[in-house]
Amino acid sequence: MRSTTRREVVAAATATALTASVPPAWGRLLSRRARVGPGRFSDGVASGEPSPTAVTLWSRLRTDRPRSGARLIVATDPGLRRVVATAVVPTGRGVDHTVKARIGGLKPYTEYFYGWESGTHSSPIGRTRTMPAPDSAVPLRIAFSSCQHYAFGHYSPHFNAAGETLDLYLFLGDYVYERARREALYPGRSDPIDANDLGSYRRKYRRYRSDLGLRELHRLHPAVHIWDDHEVENNYSDNAPAPSPLQRTAGYRAAFEWLPRLVFPRDRHRIYKKIPLGATADVFLLDERQYRTGSADGRPRHILGETQMNWLIDGLRTSTARWKLIAQQVCVTQNPFGDGPRRDMWDGYPEDRARLLGEIERAGIQNVVFLTGDAHVFMCNLLASDFESLGDGSTRTPAAVEYVGGSVTSQGIDQPETVVQAQAPWNRQYNGREHGYALLSLDQDRLVTEYRRSDLSNPRGATLPFERFTQLSGTNNIGRESLGAPPPA
Repeated sequence: MRSTTRREVVAAATATALTASVPPAWGRLLSRRARVGPGRFSDGVASGEPSPTAVTLWSRLRTDRPRSGARLIVATDPGLRRVVATAVVPTGRGVDHTVKARIGGLKPYTEYFYGWESGTHSSPIGRTRTMPAPDSAVPLRIAFSSCQHYAFGHYSPHFNAAGETLDLYLFLGDYVYERARREALYPGRSDPIDANDLGSYRRKYRRYRSDLGLRELHRLHPAVHIWDDHEVENNYSDNAPAPSPLQRTAGYRAAFEWLPRLVFPRDRHRIYKKIPLGATADVFLLDERQYRTGSADGRPRHILGETQMNWLIDGLRTSTARWKLIAQQVCVTQNPFGDGPRRDMWDGYPEDRARLLGEIERAGIQNVVFLTGDAHVFMCNLLASDFESLGDGSTRTPAAVEYVGGSVTSQGIDQPETVVQAQAPWNRQYNGREHGYALLSLDQDRLVTEYRRSDLSNPRGATLPFERFTQLSGTNNIGRESLGAPPPA
Protein backbone atom coordinates (compact mmCIF):
# COMPACT_ATOMS: atom_id res chain seq x y z
CA MET A 1 0.00 0.00 0.00
CA ARG A 2 1.39 3.38 -0.96
CA SER A 3 1.99 5.99 1.75
CA THR A 4 -0.14 9.09 2.04
CA THR A 5 1.43 12.16 0.48
CA ARG A 6 1.64 15.53 2.23
CA ARG A 7 -0.67 17.03 -0.41
CA GLU A 8 -3.29 14.44 0.52
CA VAL A 9 -2.84 15.24 4.21
CA VAL A 10 -3.51 18.91 3.52
CA ALA A 11 -6.58 18.05 1.45
CA ALA A 12 -7.93 15.88 4.26
CA ALA A 13 -7.24 18.58 6.82
CA THR A 14 -9.16 21.25 4.95
CA ALA A 15 -12.22 19.00 5.06
CA THR A 16 -12.06 18.61 8.85
CA ALA A 17 -14.27 20.54 11.25
CA LEU A 18 -12.37 23.51 12.63
CA THR A 19 -11.66 23.30 16.38
CA ALA A 20 -8.75 25.74 16.57
CA SER A 21 -8.65 29.36 17.65
CA VAL A 22 -6.03 32.05 17.29
CA PRO A 23 -5.08 33.78 20.58
CA PRO A 24 -6.74 37.23 20.92
CA ALA A 25 -3.42 39.08 20.84
CA TRP A 26 -2.63 37.60 17.44
CA GLY A 27 -6.06 38.54 16.12
CA ARG A 28 -5.54 42.19 17.09
CA LEU A 29 -2.05 42.44 15.60
CA LEU A 30 -2.70 40.57 12.37
CA SER A 31 -5.19 40.31 9.56
CA ARG A 32 -8.00 37.83 10.20
CA ARG A 33 -8.00 36.97 6.48
CA ALA A 34 -4.96 34.72 6.79
CA ARG A 35 -3.56 33.03 3.72
CA VAL A 36 -0.86 30.41 3.56
CA GLY A 37 2.33 31.95 2.20
CA PRO A 38 5.89 30.82 1.49
CA GLY A 39 8.51 30.36 4.19
CA ARG A 40 10.48 27.88 6.25
CA PHE A 41 10.00 26.51 9.77
CA SER A 42 13.63 26.69 10.93
CA ASP A 43 12.98 27.32 14.63
CA GLY A 44 11.18 24.09 15.44
CA VAL A 45 7.72 23.47 16.86
CA ALA A 46 6.37 23.51 20.40
CA SER A 47 3.27 22.81 22.48
CA GLY A 48 2.29 24.17 25.85
CA GLU A 49 -0.19 24.96 28.60
CA PRO A 50 -2.10 21.69 28.15
CA SER A 51 -5.49 21.05 29.76
CA PRO A 52 -7.61 17.88 29.64
CA THR A 53 -9.21 19.03 26.37
CA ALA A 54 -6.92 21.66 24.83
CA VAL A 55 -3.31 22.58 24.06
CA THR A 56 -1.49 25.55 22.52
CA LEU A 57 0.67 24.85 19.45
CA TRP A 58 3.51 27.04 18.18
CA SER A 59 6.03 27.50 15.39
CA ARG A 60 7.69 30.31 13.44
CA LEU A 61 7.59 31.04 9.72
CA ARG A 62 10.77 32.53 8.29
CA THR A 63 9.58 34.72 5.44
CA ASP A 64 10.27 38.11 3.86
CA ARG A 65 6.59 38.94 3.66
CA PRO A 66 5.36 41.45 6.26
CA ARG A 67 2.18 39.38 6.70
CA SER A 68 1.52 35.77 5.89
CA GLY A 69 0.01 32.60 7.30
CA ALA A 70 0.57 28.88 7.85
CA ARG A 71 -1.67 25.86 8.03
CA LEU A 72 -1.75 23.81 11.23
CA ILE A 73 -2.70 20.12 11.11
CA VAL A 74 -3.46 18.06 14.24
CA ALA A 75 -3.91 14.28 14.16
CA THR A 76 -3.89 11.19 16.34
CA ASP A 77 -1.06 9.53 14.40
CA PRO A 78 2.52 10.64 13.57
CA GLY A 79 1.79 10.42 9.84
CA LEU A 80 -0.97 13.04 10.22
CA ARG A 81 -3.51 10.84 8.47
CA ARG A 82 -6.20 10.71 11.18
CA VAL A 83 -6.77 14.46 11.29
CA VAL A 84 -8.83 15.93 14.12
CA ALA A 85 -8.30 19.68 13.64
CA THR A 86 -6.83 22.21 11.25
CA ALA A 87 -6.55 25.97 10.97
CA VAL A 88 -4.89 28.63 8.85
CA VAL A 89 -3.06 30.83 11.34
CA PRO A 90 -1.96 34.40 10.54
CA THR A 91 1.48 35.79 11.27
CA GLY A 92 3.59 38.83 10.52
CA ARG A 93 6.28 41.17 11.71
CA GLY A 94 4.10 42.29 14.62
CA VAL A 95 4.62 38.91 16.31
CA ASP A 96 8.07 38.09 14.86
CA HIS A 97 6.41 35.76 12.33
CA THR A 98 5.52 33.26 15.06
CA VAL A 99 2.34 31.21 14.60
CA LYS A 100 0.25 30.10 17.54
CA ALA A 101 -3.16 28.44 17.94
CA ARG A 102 -5.18 26.92 20.77
CA ILE A 103 -6.70 23.55 19.87
CA GLY A 104 -9.81 22.54 21.80
CA GLY A 105 -12.24 19.65 21.80
CA LEU A 106 -9.52 17.07 22.46
CA LYS A 107 -9.74 13.92 24.57
CA PRO A 108 -8.22 13.86 28.08
CA TYR A 109 -4.84 12.24 28.62
CA THR A 110 -4.36 11.49 24.93
CA GLU A 111 -1.33 11.78 22.67
CA TYR A 112 -1.60 13.97 19.56
CA PHE A 113 0.69 14.88 16.68
CA TYR A 114 0.83 18.10 14.71
CA GLY A 115 2.62 19.87 11.90
CA TRP A 116 2.69 23.23 10.13
CA GLU A 117 2.52 23.85 6.36
CA SER A 118 3.62 26.88 4.37
CA GLY A 119 3.37 27.22 0.63
CA THR A 120 6.94 25.94 0.27
CA HIS A 121 7.88 23.99 3.41
CA SER A 122 6.66 21.59 6.10
CA SER A 123 7.65 21.76 9.75
CA PRO A 124 8.94 18.83 11.78
CA ILE A 125 6.12 16.70 13.20
CA GLY A 126 5.50 17.55 16.83
CA ARG A 127 4.07 15.38 19.58
CA THR A 128 2.02 16.53 22.53
CA ARG A 129 -0.54 15.26 25.01
CA THR A 130 -3.52 16.51 26.94
CA MET A 131 -3.68 16.32 30.73
CA PRO A 132 -5.77 13.83 32.78
CA ALA A 133 -9.45 14.40 33.44
CA PRO A 134 -10.28 16.08 36.78
CA ASP A 135 -11.27 12.80 38.46
CA SER A 136 -8.35 10.78 37.07
CA ALA A 137 -5.68 9.62 39.54
CA VAL A 138 -3.17 8.36 36.97
CA PRO A 139 0.54 8.48 37.92
CA LEU A 140 2.49 11.36 36.38
CA ARG A 141 6.02 12.13 35.23
CA ILE A 142 7.08 15.78 35.23
CA ALA A 143 10.54 17.23 34.57
CA PHE A 144 11.81 20.73 35.35
CA SER A 145 14.89 22.86 34.78
CA SER A 146 16.11 26.46 34.76
CA CYS A 147 19.08 28.67 33.95
CA GLN A 148 20.16 27.52 30.48
CA HIS A 149 22.99 29.95 29.66
CA TYR A 150 23.82 29.30 26.00
CA ALA A 151 27.54 30.07 26.32
CA PHE A 152 28.18 27.77 29.30
CA GLY A 153 27.57 24.44 27.60
CA HIS A 154 25.52 22.28 25.27
CA TYR A 155 21.93 21.47 26.19
CA SER A 156 22.57 17.77 26.68
CA PRO A 157 20.12 17.73 29.62
CA HIS A 158 17.38 18.79 27.21
CA PHE A 159 18.38 16.16 24.66
CA ASN A 160 18.11 13.51 27.36
CA ALA A 161 14.79 14.80 28.69
CA ALA A 162 13.38 14.81 25.14
CA GLY A 163 13.78 11.02 25.08
CA GLU A 164 11.97 10.49 28.39
CA THR A 165 8.33 9.54 28.81
CA LEU A 166 6.89 12.75 30.29
CA ASP A 167 3.49 14.27 30.85
CA LEU A 168 4.76 17.84 31.25
CA TYR A 169 7.99 19.86 31.23
CA LEU A 170 8.45 22.98 33.39
CA PHE A 171 10.89 25.79 32.52
CA LEU A 172 11.44 27.70 35.78
CA GLY A 173 13.10 30.84 34.47
CA ASP A 174 16.24 32.20 32.84
CA TYR A 175 15.27 30.56 29.55
CA VAL A 176 17.58 33.14 27.93
CA TYR A 177 20.35 35.39 29.31
CA GLU A 178 20.16 38.97 28.17
CA ARG A 179 23.89 39.80 28.11
CA ALA A 180 26.30 38.81 25.36
CA ARG A 181 29.07 36.33 26.09
CA ARG A 182 31.45 35.99 23.19
CA GLU A 183 33.94 33.76 25.02
CA ALA A 184 32.14 30.44 25.35
CA LEU A 185 33.25 27.46 27.42
CA TYR A 186 32.84 25.15 24.43
CA PRO A 187 33.32 25.74 20.67
CA GLY A 188 30.26 27.00 18.83
CA ARG A 189 28.45 28.29 21.93
CA SER A 190 29.31 31.98 21.85
CA ASP A 191 26.49 34.49 22.14
CA PRO A 192 27.23 37.95 20.70
CA ILE A 193 23.77 39.43 21.39
CA ASP A 194 23.18 42.10 24.03
CA ALA A 195 19.39 42.18 24.44
CA ASN A 196 17.70 45.38 25.61
CA ASP A 197 14.96 46.07 23.04
CA LEU A 198 12.37 44.06 21.15
CA GLY A 199 14.57 43.28 18.15
CA SER A 200 17.51 42.09 20.23
CA TYR A 201 15.32 40.00 22.57
CA ARG A 202 13.84 38.30 19.53
CA ARG A 203 17.32 37.54 18.16
CA LYS A 204 18.26 36.16 21.56
CA TYR A 205 15.41 33.62 21.45
CA ARG A 206 16.39 32.62 17.91
CA ARG A 207 19.93 32.01 19.13
CA TYR A 208 18.84 29.83 22.03
CA ARG A 209 16.27 27.92 20.01
CA SER A 210 19.00 27.03 17.47
CA ASP A 211 20.11 24.31 19.92
CA LEU A 212 18.93 20.89 18.74
CA GLY A 213 18.37 19.55 22.26
CA LEU A 214 16.07 22.43 23.18
CA ARG A 215 14.14 22.14 19.91
CA GLU A 216 13.69 18.38 20.44
CA LEU A 217 12.44 18.88 23.98
CA HIS A 218 9.83 21.34 22.74
CA ARG A 219 8.93 19.11 19.80
CA LEU A 220 8.20 16.03 21.89
CA HIS A 221 6.73 17.30 25.18
CA PRO A 222 4.16 19.91 26.21
CA ALA A 223 5.75 22.60 28.35
CA VAL A 224 5.00 25.61 30.51
CA HIS A 225 7.38 28.49 31.19
CA ILE A 226 7.70 31.10 33.91
CA TRP A 227 10.23 33.88 33.57
CA ASP A 228 12.81 34.96 36.13
CA ASP A 229 15.12 37.95 35.78
CA HIS A 230 17.40 37.26 32.79
CA GLU A 231 14.49 37.25 30.36
CA VAL A 232 14.71 41.02 30.95
CA GLU A 233 17.85 41.94 32.91
CA ASN A 234 19.80 40.45 35.80
CA ASN A 235 18.06 41.18 39.13
CA TYR A 236 16.02 43.93 37.44
CA SER A 237 13.48 44.00 40.27
CA ASP A 238 16.12 45.43 42.64
CA ASN A 239 15.73 48.83 40.90
CA ALA A 240 19.51 49.37 40.87
CA PRO A 241 18.76 50.79 38.38
CA ALA A 242 15.37 49.72 37.11
CA PRO A 243 15.14 48.94 33.40
CA SER A 244 12.91 51.26 31.42
CA PRO A 245 9.26 50.27 30.99
CA LEU A 246 9.98 49.85 27.27
CA GLN A 247 12.78 47.35 27.95
CA ARG A 248 10.70 45.36 30.41
CA THR A 249 7.76 45.27 28.00
CA ALA A 250 10.05 44.17 25.16
CA GLY A 251 11.43 41.28 27.21
CA TYR A 252 7.95 40.15 28.23
CA ARG A 253 6.63 40.44 24.68
CA ALA A 254 9.43 38.37 23.16
CA ALA A 255 8.83 35.67 25.78
CA PHE A 256 5.15 35.49 24.87
CA GLU A 257 5.96 35.40 21.16
CA TRP A 258 8.48 32.58 21.36
CA LEU A 259 6.73 30.25 23.80
CA PRO A 260 3.44 28.33 23.44
CA ARG A 261 1.64 30.39 26.05
CA LEU A 262 -1.73 32.11 26.13
CA VAL A 263 -2.35 35.75 27.00
CA PHE A 264 -4.92 36.76 29.61
CA PRO A 265 -7.14 39.16 27.62
CA ARG A 266 -7.29 41.80 30.40
CA ASP A 267 -3.78 41.28 31.81
CA ARG A 268 -1.43 40.59 28.92
CA HIS A 269 1.72 40.15 31.03
CA ARG A 270 0.24 37.86 33.67
CA ILE A 271 1.90 34.44 33.85
CA TYR A 272 0.76 33.07 37.23
CA LYS A 273 -1.92 30.43 36.82
CA LYS A 274 -2.87 26.89 37.82
CA ILE A 275 -2.32 23.86 35.57
CA PRO A 276 -4.59 21.01 36.84
CA LEU A 277 -3.22 17.48 36.37
CA GLY A 278 -6.24 15.43 37.34
CA ALA A 279 -6.64 14.17 40.91
CA THR A 280 -2.90 13.55 41.23
CA ALA A 281 -1.52 17.10 41.15
CA ASP A 282 -2.15 20.80 40.67
CA VAL A 283 0.73 22.93 39.40
CA PHE A 284 0.73 26.55 40.57
CA LEU A 285 2.92 28.75 38.34
CA LEU A 286 4.23 31.89 40.09
CA ASP A 287 5.69 35.22 38.99
CA GLU A 288 8.29 36.45 41.49
CA ARG A 289 9.64 39.41 39.49
CA GLN A 290 6.82 41.49 38.09
CA TYR A 291 5.01 42.25 41.37
CA ARG A 292 7.94 42.79 43.74
CA THR A 293 7.96 45.93 45.84
CA GLY A 294 10.20 47.42 48.51
CA SER A 295 13.49 47.80 46.63
CA ALA A 296 14.39 51.49 46.22
CA ASP A 297 10.73 52.42 45.72
CA GLY A 298 9.69 53.42 49.23
CA ARG A 299 7.06 50.67 49.46
CA PRO A 300 6.72 47.66 51.82
CA ARG A 301 8.67 44.58 50.77
CA HIS A 302 6.62 41.95 48.96
CA ILE A 303 7.69 39.28 46.49
CA LEU A 304 4.32 38.16 45.06
CA GLY A 305 2.06 41.15 45.57
CA GLU A 306 -1.20 40.91 47.47
CA THR A 307 -3.35 39.70 44.58
CA GLN A 308 -1.03 36.85 43.64
CA MET A 309 -0.41 35.87 47.27
CA ASN A 310 -4.14 35.63 47.99
CA TRP A 311 -4.67 33.68 44.76
CA LEU A 312 -1.99 31.17 45.77
CA ILE A 313 -3.21 30.70 49.35
CA ASP A 314 -6.81 30.29 48.21
CA GLY A 315 -5.73 27.86 45.50
CA LEU A 316 -3.79 25.70 47.95
CA ARG A 317 -6.69 25.66 50.42
CA THR A 318 -9.27 24.63 47.83
CA SER A 319 -7.15 22.20 45.82
CA THR A 320 -8.45 18.63 45.94
CA ALA A 321 -5.41 17.18 44.15
CA ARG A 322 -3.12 14.91 46.16
CA TRP A 323 0.02 16.98 45.43
CA LYS A 324 0.21 20.78 45.29
CA LEU A 325 3.26 21.63 43.18
CA ILE A 326 4.38 25.27 43.33
CA ALA A 327 6.59 25.96 40.30
CA GLN A 328 8.55 29.10 41.13
CA GLN A 329 11.79 30.94 40.59
CA VAL A 330 13.94 31.60 43.67
CA CYS A 331 14.86 29.66 46.82
CA VAL A 332 12.22 29.63 49.55
CA THR A 333 14.54 28.16 52.17
CA GLN A 334 16.31 30.30 54.76
CA ASN A 335 20.07 30.79 54.26
CA PRO A 336 20.16 28.59 51.12
CA PHE A 337 23.95 28.52 50.66
CA GLY A 338 24.92 28.53 54.33
CA ASP A 339 26.64 31.90 53.99
CA GLY A 340 23.89 34.25 55.14
CA PRO A 341 20.59 35.61 53.82
CA ARG A 342 20.13 36.18 50.09
CA ARG A 343 18.14 39.37 49.58
CA ASP A 344 17.10 38.52 46.00
CA MET A 345 15.47 35.27 47.17
CA TRP A 346 12.66 34.67 49.69
CA ASP A 347 15.23 35.52 52.39
CA GLY A 348 14.71 39.12 51.32
CA TYR A 349 10.98 38.83 51.99
CA PRO A 350 10.79 36.96 55.34
CA GLU A 351 7.33 38.29 56.25
CA ASP A 352 5.83 37.00 53.00
CA ARG A 353 7.55 33.64 53.47
CA ALA A 354 6.33 33.29 57.05
CA ARG A 355 2.82 34.26 55.97
CA LEU A 356 2.65 31.72 53.14
CA LEU A 357 4.18 28.82 55.08
CA GLY A 358 2.20 29.76 58.17
CA GLU A 359 -1.07 29.64 56.22
CA ILE A 360 -0.13 26.18 54.94
CA GLU A 361 0.57 25.04 58.52
CA ARG A 362 -2.56 26.56 60.05
CA ALA A 363 -4.83 25.15 57.34
CA GLY A 364 -3.18 21.73 57.57
CA ILE A 365 -2.60 21.63 53.81
CA GLN A 366 -0.81 18.39 52.98
CA ASN A 367 1.72 17.59 50.26
CA VAL A 368 2.80 21.10 49.29
CA VAL A 369 5.98 20.89 47.21
CA PHE A 370 8.03 23.81 45.92
CA LEU A 371 9.88 23.28 42.61
CA THR A 372 12.60 25.93 42.37
CA GLY A 373 15.06 27.31 39.82
CA ASP A 374 17.52 30.24 39.81
CA ALA A 375 20.11 29.01 42.34
CA HIS A 376 22.31 27.00 39.89
CA VAL A 377 22.62 24.22 42.48
CA PHE A 378 20.82 20.98 43.21
CA MET A 379 19.30 21.25 46.66
CA CYS A 380 16.59 19.74 48.85
CA ASN A 381 15.17 21.61 51.85
CA LEU A 382 12.52 21.21 54.52
CA LEU A 383 10.41 24.34 55.01
CA ALA A 384 8.54 25.86 57.96
CA SER A 385 7.28 29.27 59.01
CA ASP A 386 9.88 29.08 61.81
CA PHE A 387 13.00 27.44 60.36
CA GLU A 388 14.74 27.21 63.71
CA SER A 389 12.09 24.73 64.83
CA LEU A 390 13.32 22.34 62.12
CA GLY A 391 16.85 22.36 63.47
CA ASP A 392 16.22 21.93 67.18
CA GLY A 393 15.77 18.15 67.14
CA SER A 394 12.00 18.28 67.57
CA THR A 395 9.60 16.09 65.65
CA ARG A 396 7.71 18.99 64.10
CA THR A 397 6.28 18.15 60.68
CA PRO A 398 7.60 20.55 58.03
CA ALA A 399 5.12 22.76 56.19
CA ALA A 400 6.50 21.72 52.79
CA VAL A 401 9.49 20.34 50.91
CA GLU A 402 11.54 22.30 48.38
CA TYR A 403 13.38 20.72 45.45
CA VAL A 404 15.89 23.03 43.72
CA GLY A 405 16.61 21.47 40.34
CA GLY A 406 20.12 22.71 39.59
CA SER A 407 20.87 24.54 36.35
CA VAL A 408 21.01 23.33 32.78
CA THR A 409 24.38 25.03 32.22
CA SER A 410 24.81 28.12 34.42
CA GLN A 411 27.64 27.94 36.94
CA GLY A 412 26.78 27.43 40.61
CA ILE A 413 28.35 27.84 44.05
CA ASP A 414 30.40 24.69 44.58
CA GLN A 415 31.01 23.96 48.26
CA PRO A 416 30.71 20.95 50.56
CA GLU A 417 27.25 19.93 51.63
CA THR A 418 28.42 19.78 55.25
CA VAL A 419 29.29 23.49 55.17
CA VAL A 420 25.75 24.38 54.12
CA GLN A 421 24.10 22.06 56.62
CA ALA A 422 26.19 23.38 59.51
CA GLN A 423 24.48 26.76 59.07
CA ALA A 424 21.17 25.55 57.61
CA PRO A 425 20.27 22.23 59.27
CA TRP A 426 16.97 22.12 57.37
CA ASN A 427 18.98 21.42 54.23
CA ARG A 428 18.84 17.75 53.24
CA GLN A 429 21.09 17.80 50.14
CA TYR A 430 23.40 20.25 48.33
CA ASN A 431 25.42 19.98 45.10
CA GLY A 432 26.72 23.07 43.29
CA ARG A 433 29.02 21.22 40.90
CA GLU A 434 26.67 19.33 38.59
CA HIS A 435 24.32 20.54 35.86
CA GLY A 436 21.17 18.96 34.48
CA TYR A 437 17.51 18.72 35.38
CA ALA A 438 15.04 17.11 37.80
CA LEU A 439 12.45 14.41 37.17
CA LEU A 440 9.35 13.82 39.31
CA SER A 441 7.37 10.58 39.37
CA LEU A 442 4.23 10.89 41.46
CA ASP A 443 1.06 8.99 42.27
CA GLN A 444 -1.44 8.98 45.12
CA ASP A 445 1.03 7.41 47.55
CA ARG A 446 4.42 8.98 46.90
CA LEU A 447 6.48 11.54 45.03
CA VAL A 448 9.93 10.47 43.83
CA THR A 449 12.32 13.22 42.72
CA GLU A 450 15.44 12.32 40.77
CA TYR A 451 18.29 14.74 40.09
CA ARG A 452 20.21 14.13 36.86
CA ARG A 453 23.65 15.43 35.86
CA SER A 454 24.90 15.83 32.29
CA ASP A 455 28.11 16.14 30.31
CA LEU A 456 27.82 19.63 28.81
CA SER A 457 30.81 19.30 26.49
CA ASN A 458 28.81 17.21 24.01
CA PRO A 459 25.39 18.06 22.50
CA ARG A 460 24.36 14.49 23.33
CA GLY A 461 26.48 14.14 26.44
CA ALA A 462 25.74 11.38 28.90
CA THR A 463 23.07 12.14 31.51
CA LEU A 464 22.84 10.04 34.68
CA PRO A 465 20.81 10.20 37.91
CA PHE A 466 22.84 10.98 41.03
CA GLU A 467 20.27 11.71 43.77
CA ARG A 468 16.83 10.29 44.47
CA PHE A 469 14.34 11.47 47.10
CA THR A 470 11.20 9.59 48.11
CA GLN A 471 8.43 11.58 49.79
CA LEU A 472 5.44 9.64 51.08
CA SER A 473 2.06 11.32 50.95
CA GLY A 474 1.18 13.10 54.18
CA THR A 475 4.71 13.18 55.61
CA ASN A 476 6.28 16.39 54.25
CA ASN A 477 9.62 14.66 54.68
CA ILE A 478 12.01 12.78 52.44
CA GLY A 479 14.16 9.68 52.23
CA ARG A 480 17.41 10.24 50.34
CA GLU A 481 19.34 7.81 48.15
CA SER A 482 22.63 8.91 46.57
CA LEU A 483 23.24 7.13 43.27
CA GLY A 484 26.50 6.27 41.55
CA ALA A 485 29.97 7.51 42.37
CA PRO A 486 30.18 10.85 44.15
CA PRO A 487 31.73 13.77 42.23
CA PRO A 488 35.47 14.34 42.80
CA ALA A 489 36.36 16.52 45.75
